[in-house]
Order: sequence, then structure tokens, then C-alpha cells
Amino acid sequence: MSSSMSFSKPVPDCVEPALRPGEFTVHLVNPSHLSFGVGVITPRWLFVLGAATPAMYGRPRITDETLEPFDLDWVQAGDVVGIGIHTGNALRGYEIGTAVRARGATVVFGGIHATLYPDEAHELGGAHTVVRGDGDLVWPVVLDHAVRGTVQPRYEGGRVEADRFVPARWDLLPPGRYMWGSVQTVRGCPKHCSFCSVWRTDGQKPRQRTVDSVVAEIVELRRQGFRFVALADDNFYPVTLADLAMAERQRNTARLEQLRALRAERFELMARLAELPPDTVFFTQITMEAAEDVAFLDAMRRANIKGALVGVEAVTPEGLKDVFKSFNDAGEALVQRLRTFRDHGVGVLGSFIFGLPSDRPATFDATADVAERAGVAFAQFVMLTPYPGTVDFEAWEKKMGGTAARVGGIPVTRHWLIPQEHRPKVYTPHPLMSPHEIRARTQAVWDRFYTLRRIWVRSRCTPTLRARLAFVLLSKLYRQMYANTGIATDSARVSRANRWARLIARPCRRLFVARPLPAPGNMQA
Repeated sequence: MSSSMSFSKPVPDCVEPALRPGEFTVHLVNPSHLSFGVGVITPRWLFVLGAATPAMYGRPRITDETLEPFDLDWVQAGDVVGIGIHTGNALRGYEIGTAVRARGATVVFGGIHATLYPDEAHELGGAHTVVRGDGDLVWPVVLDHAVRGTVQPRYEGGRVEADRFVPARWDLLPPGRYMWGSVQTVRGCPKHCSFCSVWRTDGQKPRQRTVDSVVAEIVELRRQGFRFVALADDNFYPVTLADLAMAERQRNTARLEQLRALRAERFELMARLAELPPDTVFFTQITMEAAEDVAFLDAMRRANIKGALVGVEAVTPEGLKDVFKSFNDAGEALVQRLRTFRDHGVGVLGSFIFGLPSDRPATFDATADVAERAGVAFAQFVMLTPYPGTVDFEAWEKKMGGTAARVGGIPVTRHWLIPQEHRPKVYTPHPLMSPHEIRARTQAVWDRFYTLRRIWVRSRCTPTLRARLAFVLLSKLYRQMYANTGIATDSARVSRANRWARLIARPCRRLFVARPLPAPGNMQA
């Protein structure tokens, strides 16, 4: 995939800079309408762009609003403020962009949502410029143009090849604020799920980093005391046995060799992870098809990849058709497939979607039953939300046309622009259930799955009492962060959940960290 960049016109080298290094500050902001004091996983993009910021511009100031709100008083005229947005936090990002532009800063937007809607960031977010695609290589160019006063309205970062990924700069981390570190090993996903935009924005060609670069970053995090590391990939399992079999049937020798090479690199990476200190624990994201590949699961276990987010989505054949996931199983076959992960030492965070056209009231309890019988360690139950860049969104937007309902004058087809407290929880009309019923039944499944008794039973998968306590606290924290603050319509319940999350987060973090490793030389990097 290309790492090309395009600009409206070249800037001659003789242009005198409008600003000089040291005269301004580079800010990088991860917006959030809620702050929890402690973060679960480091937002990797902040520290990648921090590393991509040339040293001549000084130390970038990083703000992750999931920790604490952004302080506008930090921004002075002439500063450069980079804001990364996805659809869920776009509105908060626009609020920040508008405010800092009024203070005289140069405003730069990036991220998935800005890639999809660059004009929106200009119109609503006060953007001077928008970076589309990967920011690894284009960010220094944007800063250079900002310094010269010649910033262009748009930059194309493209899809950077794996050998040019910028490793994150972890020395910029605020101490004691995150439970898990994060390292990316591959970008892109070969699948084409209807509810996901990754395969369109990041591409279907897996771009795998070298093993040495991945391990070096993990070692750096481990030296800072991070014992738990998320392998923050679009799909850690980019080559399936079915892919190999198809290439063989088609007698596509070139394709088969390419797939085998990608697969071999995955096994090489896992072998290297297995050589790290044994108390280092990894978590990643994979597709259900990995359950067919027990050799891969066994390699994950040896590499201390203790868990994975698996997109189950639906437990019925009809539901799987709704989301273009015919490669998943349903019913009892699904239970057995999920148990395969557990039997090979890989815990599952199952992701389930409610509100599909084929869902019925009985679907909710059936989903909870499957999750429990399959031995899923964690689960998330989300309501169907059409996100930009997805097949689902395009079909929904086309169907709604000019008839979309409005909230405060904003059509629900632009739901991310509706203020958080007024934003609907369910967007697509259902043939049998009202939005209120879908929301209430979804909340009830969260409440059922995360009762203290059920959490304690599931915590038996951990080896020590300390680990069981961490499991319980993390389960409760996860529920507060992602269920009560995301599904509840009662603002008092949301505020209460936010307070509980802040109280739980700090003691929970202490159970996940370890003593920082000593200086280089004690382990192979």
C-alpha cells in the first residue's frame, strides 16, 4: 500500500518560516466527552505522532481526555494542535478545534472520521487542514508547512507500508495513568464485515511490521513497568486455513507463497514473544476462524497471548447473514467453537450486536446463554449503530434519504453531530421491537453477564488470587465504562457510573503493573 502524499502545490525551500522552533508548542489531543482518571489501554496514535514530531519542535504536549479534560489555557497563538477523531468522539473534537482556533492555533484534524469526512472538520471543527489516512510520514510535512505559514487544506497520508511505520514514543506517557500498553503488529483486515470500516480505510492487504521492531517496542514498555500489552491490530490472524486452501485449489502459486510467508511471520513473532519474561501478558483481536487453526492457538498460548477480542456478532444464522459473517457458526456449533479458544489457553472477549433485523426478544437471552455456556471470559453487547464507511451505513443512509428523523435539527444520519446527552441509542427502525425495548434488553444482558457471582465464577480461569481480584475489578470497570456510560439514557446513571469507574480504575491499575525492568542487557530485544 502506498505511503504517497499529495499537496495542492509545492512549497519552495526559500520560504522564510513564519514561526521558529521554540516559539510554539505542538499539542496532540485525543477527545472524549467522559474522563475516567485512568485509561485501560494507551491510545497508540498519540505516541506515534509524538515520535513523528521532529525534535526541533520540542516535546509535544499530549492530552488524552479519557484521563482528564483538555485545558484550553495551555494553548497560545501560533501553537499547532493535532486532533485525532473517530466517529464517536468527532463532536467533542470539533468543540476543541473551534476553541483552539479562536485562540490563534493552527488546527489539524486526522483519524478515521476525518479521513471519511474531511470537509466536516473544516466546516464544524475549525480545521486549517485535514490529514487523510496514515499520519506516520505526513505529520512532519504538515508541521513544516505550519511553521512556514503555508499549510494546505488537505494532506493525503495514504497507507504506509509496514517497514515505514513509526514506532510509538513511550517516554511521553504520563506516569501511572494506564493499565495496558499497546503495540501494533499489523494494519488492515482481509475481511469485509458489513458493520466495519477498517477494511475500507486501512485496506484488505495486511501490512505486517518486522518482528524486531515489534519486540523492541514491547521491551520498551516492559521497562516502564507495563506487564500487560495489547497487540492493537485490526486482525492478528490475517491468513486463515481457508485462505491457504483456496489458493491451493486455484493453483495460484504466487498467492500461496505470499500467504505462507505472512503466516510464517506470525509464528516467528509469537516465538519471540514466548522468549520475553513469563509474566508479560498479551491481548489481541482475531476472527472466529482462528478456532479452526489449533496450531495457531497453541502458538498464541506459548506466546502468553492470554486473550483475544473475537467478533461473534450474532448467535443465529439469520443474524450472521445480516452482518455478512457467514464464516461464523451459530447455535451449539458456535458454543463449541468458542470453547476451542478456551481449551487452548486463549480467553475470549466476545463482541455481540443487538438490534439486527432478524433479532427477536428471545435473541437477548439466547445470546447471554451462548456467552455463558461457551466460557467467554469477557463480553460486550453493543446496539447496532451504522458507522460511516461501512456497508451498513451506506444502505441505511440510502434508505432514509430525506426522511430521516431529526434531533435538534440534526438528521440521525449524522448522529455523531447530535450532543451526547440527546443522542439516540438506537438508530435503525426494527420490524418488531421499539428502540426503548432494544436498549432495555441490551442493558439487561450487560447486567446479567456482569453480576458479581458470574464474574467470580469466570475468574477461575486465572492462576492466582491476585489475578482473580484483577479479573473482578477489570470486569466491573469494563461494565461501568462501556455499558452504563454508553447505553443508559438516565444522565444520573451515567454520572454515577463515571464516578464508580474513576474509583475502581486506580486500584485496578495497581494490580496490572509490574516493577520496571532494568536497563538493556537483561533480555533480548
